[in-house]
This record gives sequence, structure tokens and C-alpha cells, in this order.
Amino acid sequence: MHTQNKFRIFIFCLAGLMLFPSILFANNFNQIFLKKQLLEKEFGIKTLECFPFIKKIGFTENQIPLLKKCLHGISSLQEALSHIQHNDYKEIGISNRFLRTAGFQTVLVNWEASPQEIENFLNGQLQQHEQNEFMKQIRALKNKIGNQGLAKEIYCSKEISNNDCLEGYKNLSEVLNPKRRKRTGWHEIMITHSSFSADKPYKLILGFNEASTNIKNKLAKDPYETWNPKRKMYETIQEKYGKAFKDKLQLENFICSAELNLEECQQGAENLMAASQSTDFRMRYWGKVIINRYNTLIEDDFHAQIRFDLPPKKIVQHFSKKAIKTKAAENTTLAVKLESRTKNNSTKLRAVCDLEGLRSELCTQAFKTFIRFVKNHRDYQVKFPWDTIMFIDGDQLSRVNFALNSNSRKTYIYIDANSTDEELLNFLATFQSKN
Repeated sequence: MHTQNKFRIFIFCLAGLMLFPSILFANNFNQIFLKKQLLEKEFGIKTLECFPFIKKIGFTENQIPLLKKCLHGISSLQEALSHIQHNDYKEIGISNRFLRTAGFQTVLVNWEASPQEIENFLNGQLQQHEQNEFMKQIRALKNKIGNQGLAKEIYCSKEISNNDCLEGYKNLSEVLNPKRRKRTGWHEIMITHSSFSADKPYKLILGFNEASTNIKNKLAKDPYETWNPKRKMYETIQEKYGKAFKDKLQLENFICSAELNLEECQQGAENLMAASQSTDFRMRYWGKVIINRYNTLIEDDFHAQIRFDLPPKKIVQHFSKKAIKTKAAENTTLAVKLESRTKNNSTKLRAVCDLEGLRSELCTQAFKTFIRFVKNHRDYQVKFPWDTIMFIDGDQLSRVNFALNSNSRKTYIYIDANSTDEELLNFLATFQSKN
């Protein structure tokens, strides 16, 4: 019976493509969203993410090919899931590698693998008694470590495999002092691929295969003293550049990523300061800027990420794509007016824009598209339980992953604000009431 149901789904999807060939060329995010719904309904996949651990993106526009790759990977995954021998997986990330992590319900799947390769990987799950034995080892080690009072929370990152996690717990347990009774100052210990600076005080990050001597030395350190150099770095940068950023850019929040050292952070600040000499650059809003190692991204009208070593001219050039202050303010005012026009419309959908990562220009464009849809399709009504349509920037990885796994996804329809009239029409047809 289960196989028959999956066959019917396949035939239905195939028929849909024949009847509506435009779906083949539909918006990337809209397709991803619909596929996530199907995977959750038919295979119990609760969480689906596109490249969840990617660090090197590049520039804003480099996210688009990543989303195309993600869509390709999801399509292959969908085909593979119809052939696996169980429905144990609940959390899947589309990535550039295969990985079993966080127990036995979470995996990363290689986006460019064939459906057969994905099927083989998913079917390679340990037998239940082997899973039970593995988890028994993990629990025993965590109890042993926990009894030493090392930290309130000890866990493995999902970036490492189950076996690497086990190795990390073993290495940590081997440096324990049986006479220790006093809790260390660490609140949180994370085991991952390698050791690096944490993004907050009282958090210790250890490599799963780190030498025992290194682990012991790090555990013995005072968390405050460990964080102190990072705190001093922030104070130094703020003292040197804070007022200038405030005066020139009205920048409210300048942040250096934890992965950067003082010299790199200072280099990023100097590049931003040089860019701020440009009148054109100063004509944009600057709410929060994060200096990081790899990426330069426009998030919305206010927030941005900038690679620490990007030359000032390149910074000015890239962010010339942002709306100037007057235009952004104009778009925001218009978006508010357009939103009010969508209230109590005939579709029974409340229309809203994402509060994060969405430029006001794109929000305005999306409202206009939706208003045209309502005007041209007076008989359209959404089916229960959907009650809200939210426009997001479907070209941003972080917002795509938010929408796919939002707690509101049972009643919210998420759609790319970049959608054309035809794409919106085709997308909403999926949610139309037949009554």
C-alpha cells in the first residue's frame, strides 16, 4: 500500500508537469518550498536546509546558484526517498558531502549525487541494535563527563559525523580528574571539527581529535581570561572607529566575527572607513555591519556583511546596489500603504513582508504583484488552514532556510518576493480551495 501511494504521487507530479510545463521553469525558492511540503507530508522530513554549514559564499548574487544546486539536490532526494527501506530521517541538509550526524535521524546529502547514490547512502543506516549500542556509548560518556561538572551544556556540532562525535567525547572523558568536585567556569562546551574562538564568553569549542594536553589546558583556563582578548579587541575597535562610523554612516552596530583576530578586524574597519569617504556610500542606510572572513552580502536596506580584506573601492561598488536613503524611505512608506490595501481581500490571505532580510523595494514589488493577483482573480480563495502569505527574499540562503523550517509553516505560505505575476499565479494555485 505504501509503495502504491508513492507511485501515485510520482504519477501525479508527472501529470502536473505535463499539464503545467511552466513549473519546470518556476522560481527556485517557490519550487523548494513546495517540495519541502511534500517531503514533510509524505516522508516525515521535519527540517530541510540548503547548505546549512556553508561559510564561503562570496557576494550577494553568489547565493542564487547555490539555491539552484539545492533545488537539484532536493529533487534527487525526493526520488531517492521513495525507494528507501524506512522513514527514519527527520532532518536533512542539502550540502556538498554526505554525512551522518546528530544521531540517526539527521544527515547531510550531496547536492550533485544521483538519486541512486542518495538512495544507497540513506539505505546504509545502521541496524537498530547497532544504533542502540552506539547511543548507549554516547550516553555513558556524557554522564561520565557531566559528573565532573565541566559545563552546564556539552554537545557535538552537527558539522561532524557521529563517529567523530564519539571520538570527541572519548577524548574529553580521558582528561577528566576523578578528584574534581567543583564546576569549571565554562557554561557550554561544543565539540566540532577543530578548535576556534567562540562567539560568546563562557563557551569553549574543542576539536573532536584534539590532543589531551590541549583539552586539559583549555579546561583549566578561566573563561573570562580567555574571552578578555576578544573583549579588548572590540573595545579597541570601538574606541578607534566607533564615533567616526556613527558620524559618517550613522552606523549603529559594527561587529567583527569571532573568527577574526585583531589585525583582521582592524583591517576590515579601516576598509569600511575608507569606503565611507564616498558620498555615494554614505547615502545608504547602515544599521548593522558584520566584518567576516569570506562574504560580502547585502541583507536589506540596513544590514550587511563585508569581507575583512575587501578593498574600499570594491565595497563602494558592491553596495551601490543598495537603495539610497530617500528611496528606501519612500519604498517603506509605500509598502505600508500597499499592505493596508491587501487587508480583508477576497483570497482570505493576510499579506505580510519578512521583517528580516527583505529590501523595502522588494517588499513593495511583492505587494503590487499580489494586489494585481487579487484584482484579476476575484474568485480565488485559499484553502484551510492557510491564512497568511509572507514574502521573503528567495535569493538569500538564510531567509530560505528560515521559511522552510519556520514554526508558522502550517498556516503561512512563504513565497519569493521576486516572483513574477505568472509565478505567483502558478504557486498559489497549489493552495486554492476547491469549494
